[in-house]
Amino acid sequence: MVLSAQPQDLREAPSLSGRCALVVGVGGLGCPAAWGLAQAGVGHLTLVDPDRVELSNLHRQVLHADGDVGRPKVDSAAETLSAAFPGLQLTLRQDRFGAHNAASLLEGQDVVLDGTDGVASKFLLNDAALAARVPLVHGGVVRLEGLVLAVLPGGPCLRCLFEEEPGADALPTCARAGVLGPAAGVVGGLQALLAAAVLRGEPLQPPLWRLDARTGRVRRVALARRADCPACARAGVQAGSTP
Repeated sequence: MVLSAQPQDLREAPSLSGRCALVVGVGGLGCPAAWGLAQAGVGHLTLVDPDRVELSNLHRQVLHADGDVGRPKVDSAAETLSAAFPGLQLTLRQDRFGAHNAASLLEGQDVVLDGTDGVASKFLLNDAALAARVPLVHGGVVRLEGLVLAVLPGGPCLRCLFEEEPGADALPTCARAGVLGPAAGVVGGLQALLAAAVLRGEPLQPPLWRLDARTGRVRRVALARRADCPACARAGVQAGSTP
């Protein structure tokens, strides 16, 4: 499957060296997503994560190694990225993305990538990005299945996909259900691919991608904006209007 893009020849694509991306969570998704953004030429990454590297992380969090256990994830990730991409600018925030810092973290960003592993965090990030009119690329992976959703200003968004916000224990997470490391790598890489397309102004319809690593199948799924979506409404967008 090929991502339809304009211009077709990537040699003619605009440089991304002046663009900024926020990566929330530097774990199984955020690590390959950050690497992919750097490979795509994004000039400035802001990494946000409150946690420290654990031994159990290493099979799926590719920016960390054995010697990083106990270090802040943002520091470990930054060291790996800086070694591979010397010109990359990095801003590190060892903090949890939340209502207290959402506006300041999103300010000045051209795109944000969701590498979180928790229902509440994903919906908070969804709402904050819509309110700030910053494009967002959600990611989720568990076991051998993954989901990527690109949310552009105006939606549709995560709340259009789920009519009600699931409870904290309603959906499995990596921590509870496990994940195959390469599956996380594929989903994080796809997030970076879609984010780069957003930054280049390329079309992303339909915006929802589902991965089944058991079958090797990737499906692109149409998603309509719900007329009663509270996040889109709070962002001042009329359902049915053109984003």
